[in-house]
Amino acid sequence: MKVILYAFLSVLLFNIHGCNSTQTIPCAYIPQITETNQYPEITQYEDCAQLDSNNNIVITEKHMKQIWFDEAELAEIRVHDGIYYLNKQGKLVRSHKFDNGADYFKEGLSRIIQNDKFGFVNKKLEVVIPAKYDFAYPFNNGISKVCYGCKVVKVDEHKEMKGGKWGAIDKAGNIKIEISHDYDKLDEIKIN
Repeated sequence: MKVILYAFLSVLLFNIHGCNSTQTIPCAYIPQITETNQYPEITQYEDCAQLDSNNNIVITEKHMKQIWFDEAELAEIRVHDGIYYLNKQGKLVRSHKFDNGADYFKEGLSRIIQNDKFGFVNKKLEVVIPAKYDFAYPFNNGISKVCYGCKVVKVDEHKEMKGGKWGAIDKAGNIKIEISHDYDKLDEIKIN
């Protein structure tokens, strides 16, 4: 009986104190260049973000003023479970991790992850192609190879996508090669 009571009180206290709308979470980003820091590096901050009542990540106003934004007015920020692109309005979009950072923009689009699925955003962080694929390669000559049912397999120190059914889409999300082929057969298929 004591164990059940203790468990109940622990859950109750966590819900009251540990999970409110102002729960702070750490994040890391590159701060702005200053006179004393001409070459800033990515830095970890303990109180840079909060979870709102819907469990959305919100960067605090103090840190929004300190973040370095690139010429497209985007910043890369690392928050507990991933790497995100952030714009100056505070919008966050989870990016695919590539080369230890956020995925690059290729042909104006970058891969995003939502609910463990891949999609694409433009530099305004607008979703151009909804996240519905198990994996997607960056665009090359207007085409992205995409799959359903493929899995990550570790090969030496790298990872590869194996299995599943593959196809190709254009930058508007239109299917150019039906998503029903083995990966090694894709290059043999003529694009519609």
